[in-house]
Amino acid sequence: MTTLRVNPETFSEVTSLGAGSTFLIVCVLDLLEEKEIIDIRVFETGQNTLDFLNELDRPNATSAVVGLQLALPPSFSSDQKWRVEPVVDFARVTVAQPERVLDAYAYRIASGRYYVDGNEIPFKAVRSERSIYQASNANSSDPVLNAYQAWIARILGELVNEQFIMQRTEASRG
Repeated sequence: MTTLRVNPETFSEVTSLGAGSTFLIVCVLDLLEEKEIIDIRVFETGQNTLDFLNELDRPNATSAVVGLQLALPPSFSSDQKWRVEPVVDFARVTVAQPERVLDAYAYRIASGRYYVDGNEIPFKAVRSERSIYQASNANSSDPVLNAYQAWIARILGELVNEQFIMQRTEASRG
């Protein structure tokens, strides 16, 4: 049975940044571990995430990515809670904006929406896309993988919200 090894403090640094910034959560499996234990790594930007993915893409790597999730801050939702969504495609994109063309890392979540660090971008603004990490269900349906991604997203979302509430409570006391 797979075990998720994480605690609320894992998210303390990124949730303390405030309720306006997204962050990425990489789910990593230790290939040398006898039991299936998934560890969590948290990254504030796509560049930091890419650097980590490159570390794992070596012939002698002892860990493998088993999932990528995007944490969306309360300001992005009507219920003012953090939401965690599975990333099905992490890509380098060119985005047409009114004042300029943006070259950035973007994350397509399971619903089809795109995000660039801290912002949602409309699909029609994406001019080019080159995948860096892609889940096997990025372009097709896989009910088992969809359920697995949703399970991890739900648990991580609960933990992120728990940490965010604890920080707000401590701040109001202090």
